[in-house]
Amino acid sequence: MAPSPEKKFVSKKHKARLQQEQQHRKMLIIASIIIVAIVLIVLAYGILDQTILKNQKPVAKVGDTVIRSEEFIKMVKLERQQMNGQAYQYETYKQFFGFDEQNSAYFDSLIQQIQAQMAVPETVGATVLTSMIDTQVIGFYAEENGIEVTEQEIQDAIQRDFGYFPNGTPTPENTVIPYATSTMSPTQYALITATPTVTPIEEDDESEEESTTEVEVVETEATPEEVEDVISATPTVSPSPTAYTEDLYQENYRSFVENFGKIGLNEKDIQKLYRVQLISQKVYELITADIPTEEEQLWARHILVATVEEAEDVLTRLENGEDWSNIAAEVSTDTSNKDIGGDLGWFGKNAMVTEFETAAFELEIGEISDPVETRFGFHIIQLLGKEVRPIESSKLDQNKQISFNEWLTKEKAKYTIEQYDDVWTKIVPNTPAFGDFQ
Repeated sequence: MAPSPEKKFVSKKHKARLQQEQQHRKMLIIASIIIVAIVLIVLAYGILDQTILKNQKPVAKVGDTVIRSEEFIKMVKLERQQMNGQAYQYETYKQFFGFDEQNSAYFDSLIQQIQAQMAVPETVGATVLTSMIDTQVIGFYAEENGIEVTEQEIQDAIQRDFGYFPNGTPTPENTVIPYATSTMSPTQYALITATPTVTPIEEDDESEEESTTEVEVVETEATPEEVEDVISATPTVSPSPTAYTEDLYQENYRSFVENFGKIGLNEKDIQKLYRVQLISQKVYELITADIPTEEEQLWARHILVATVEEAEDVLTRLENGEDWSNIAAEVSTDTSNKDIGGDLGWFGKNAMVTEFETAAFELEIGEISDPVETRFGFHIIQLLGKEVRPIESSKLDQNKQISFNEWLTKEKAKYTIEQYDDVWTKIVPNTPAFGDFQ
């Protein structure tokens, strides 16, 4: 029999050391696992932060409503695409009107402005975020006042933009353009230099005699062959335009949606844009419904000079009976109207600088002012007319926009509005790049 192996004696000290080493290995393994887990968590968070969480970060808050980065990024890309479209349009205009160097330089300056704006993403982002906040406030007002947009209204708006009218092209509405029919008083007639009467040219007696020329009329008879050729001639048929069918409209619409897909917008986003636009339009029309379409206006003329001494000299000459128009043509520095007697036409409030406007509205018809100082010089003003007149469409639109902007400012003051600049400035996109017309 083989001798049995001797058992190794393990001392308590050695056993304790082995247990310590095992504990150290376990701790190292646990620590390694924890470190790996932390690294994985950090990596996962970084990936999520740049994908899912990035799109959910708030960039602004209006009251209790949060504007998230996903929507902000889409709107910035849309704005950049529209800016590119505007630049492309200016480039097209330049090609048409580029034969004039002045026109070419003008369109180049507009294109360069767009390029400069797009070169700074934060500039575009700030504009877009302000617009989104305004839209949210307008939406609150619409909801409070029961202003809604139906799905049919959205579809009608889309079809209208594509020029597709399945129920027939709507009959254009007559645009009523208000105009004033002023009747001048004898006082006003006396203030205005009479229009020279055209002297008729005297004709010689010989020219008054009528001269007649006999024209020989030759009657011809068409042959049967010629008549047959005329009757049998095939009329030229003008090509008719291709009918805008439902299929063609759908094709154009799909192409439109696909184009927006290049910047991350889908069909649902497009319809949302239309909804917001229609709601904003309804609110705008409601807020500006009571804007006056008429206002008190003045008709005045002036003589502009550089010094008060020159203005006093003009008054002296007028008092001595000199003709207003002759003096204006001689000394007025306002080259835009000096040759027409300094006539400024009709104007309402806020059309002139404050000092001029205040003085003019205090005058009576025919009255001449003392020298009025403005940043342009010294004016001698004469009032030719004062009456309530219709406001021109461009001025009326301007008045409506000013009124709406004032309303919107007050409406926004009702809400606590926060912008998270440390968030949106880091994620604001710089695409599409300038010149990427897609």
